[in-house]
Amino acid sequence: MPCVRDRSAGDSNDDDTEASPSAASAAAAAASRRRRSHRKSRNGCAECKRRHIRCDEQRPVCAHCAIAQRTCLFPPLREEATRSRRREGEARHGEPRGQEPRGQGHESPPHAPSSHHDPGGAAEMTGQSPGTDPDRPSVGQGTPSVPPSLPSFDEAFPPHPPHESAGGAEHDAAALFTAQHLALLHHAETIMDDSITIHGRTKQLIDIAVRRAADAPYLIDQVLALSALHLATTTCQQDPQSSAASSAASSASSLSSPPSSSPSPSTLRHQATRLQTRAVACFTRHTRSVPADDAASALPRFLFAATLNLHVLAETLAEVRHLHHSRFHVFVDRFAECLRLHRGIRAVIGPTWQDLLKSEFEPLLTLTRDAHNRAEPNGAGAAADDGRPPDECAHLLALLDASDLGPSTAHTCREAVHRLQWAFNLYSNLGGTDGGPHAASAFSVTIGADYVDVLCRHQPEALVILAHYGVLLHRCRHFWVFGDAGACMIRAIAQHLGNYWRDAVAWPLQVLQSEHG
Repeated sequence: MPCVRDRSAGDSNDDDTEASPSAASAAAAAASRRRRSHRKSRNGCAECKRRHIRCDEQRPVCAHCAIAQRTCLFPPLREEATRSRRREGEARHGEPRGQEPRGQGHESPPHAPSSHHDPGGAAEMTGQSPGTDPDRPSVGQGTPSVPPSLPSFDEAFPPHPPHESAGGAEHDAAALFTAQHLALLHHAETIMDDSITIHGRTKQLIDIAVRRAADAPYLIDQVLALSALHLATTTCQQDPQSSAASSAASSASSLSSPPSSSPSPSTLRHQATRLQTRAVACFTRHTRSVPADDAASALPRFLFAATLNLHVLAETLAEVRHLHHSRFHVFVDRFAECLRLHRGIRAVIGPTWQDLLKSEFEPLLTLTRDAHNRAEPNGAGAAADDGRPPDECAHLLALLDASDLGPSTAHTCREAVHRLQWAFNLYSNLGGTDGGPHAASAFSVTIGADYVDVLCRHQPEALVILAHYGVLLHRCRHFWVFGDAGACMIRAIAQHLGNYWRDAVAWPLQVLQSEHG
């Protein structure tokens, strides 16, 4: 018996040596069958498929990639309807497409991922991993390969192409309006009657923006942006504590709040910035394609410039409310850039002024033009209670006469003082509170470029002039754009200049004490 066992063992070893290739194939086939015995993660990430491990399919980063700190990429999801139709077709034909009858050759799993969908799918079907030698015999070699299936309609024409998700398709996005935009339009029509133009012309502006949305979409975008900024600003003014809390928790509340909940002020400001950016980009493309004196687009371009000026001024003045003394120079530089932007837009619409006087906005433009003419130094002006024309900036001229400025800088500052006095006169001619916002905006639009350069140098005389402009803003504090920005500006400039210039800013500080409420 021991001899028989030894002979059998020896015979067995000889047989194993001769049949080693077939045994290796059988072992590989068995290992392959064992690996495919569990349910595959067909929608797993490419990294897990490459490493032949089961993916938990947690998007955007699966657990394996998160732990190993690898780049996790998921293939596009296939529609369940496509898989159902494929299963129904296989059931009608008896066997899956491209699969041999059961029991012949190596059994391929049904519904194998197509090669165009997953580069590692073919390697999984053949039992090879990426990077394997192609000349090496593999499991299932010699059997017909599974033909790649055609992409479904959703795969060939996805609702969000890759270039859109990466930030492209600006022209398509420029024509997109959502339900939130409709809510902003409703807010502008019902709440902002006197918050954009004087004398209740806001509804007329919105009507023009809607009618010209096809050929001048930049106007409706800017109106919506201003509406979002108005809603955010008024929400903060009504309940600053709750708005600050909602702003701090905006990221968390966006995941748990119902769709009908009101957006936070920070969300509204972000939306206003996006709409403004889209409007400016569209306006830039439009101005490149039409001449500067194009009469057909004169009115929407003018209204766009007016609303954009108001928007930029509101954003710039909002910074001074939370200004720290160490960042005073940042605010001054930002305000100077705001003035430059106003002048640039004014240059774009300048050649079409006569066409604007023939448009449907002619009554308002004529009213403001006459007020501008009366506000000029040689015009009728506005009389004070004692019959003398008001002169809020007389002591500024005396300050410049006594200064040691160079001739060019002194002349620039005098021109700015005259322009500021013109704005004070315009404030009186337009009816004070009702027309005040237009007067305050008019100064920022008509101020000379040389003064902006002097202001960028933080020249004390230029800052004193800016503090007096804060008085005009303070008198328009009931307008949502300005609020307490004028008072904050005056105090910030006085603190920055110090005691040496306290007499120069004494009148603005006195106005804050006497004109409040």
